[in-house]
Amino acid sequence: MSKGHENSETAKYRHLTVPYCNGNGVDIGSGGSPVVPWAISMDLPRGEFATYHSEHDPRHAIHYGGDAKNLPFKDATLDFLYSSHLLEDFFDWDPVLTEWARVVKPGGYIIILVPDKALWKAALDRGQPPNCAHTHESRAGELSEYFRRLGTVEPVIDVLTNQFEGDYTVLFMGRKL
Repeated sequence: MSKGHENSETAKYRHLTVPYCNGNGVDIGSGGSPVVPWAISMDLPRGEFATYHSEHDPRHAIHYGGDAKNLPFKDATLDFLYSSHLLEDFFDWDPVLTEWARVVKPGGYIIILVPDKALWKAALDRGQPPNCAHTHESRAGELSEYFRRLGTVEPVIDVLTNQFEGDYTVLFMGRKL
């Protein structure tokens, strides 16, 4: 794993999420460092759909292109879907979460990490570089509310991670109904 990937958002929370990443799954927005080595890595968008091989593991394919609201998977084919610090780049979460739930098998997991709005603001105030792509930071409990309303995923965990001083991340894990 390259040095840049050791400090990624995924690396910070991997110990919390890996137990739920069994079987076939996808890491949307992986940055070339998927949550588990067997996950399909997707980064969106990069123009036309293309497949490249990871610089840290040439056997691992990274798929670029597509749209987080239109994944290239059949209904109910994945055991897990993982996404770290991508969902906040979408203003309207309904189409994204509906699509993500579509591709996960019943009993499979959706694992999402997003910044908490108040804690992210505090991090910015402390000097965290801003991310201009953010349009919808979250709070603990918000993803549970979305999925309950959509009726597709039963929340299992929806909490602030509190893994280190200055941590601003919300961890959501839900099981597909």
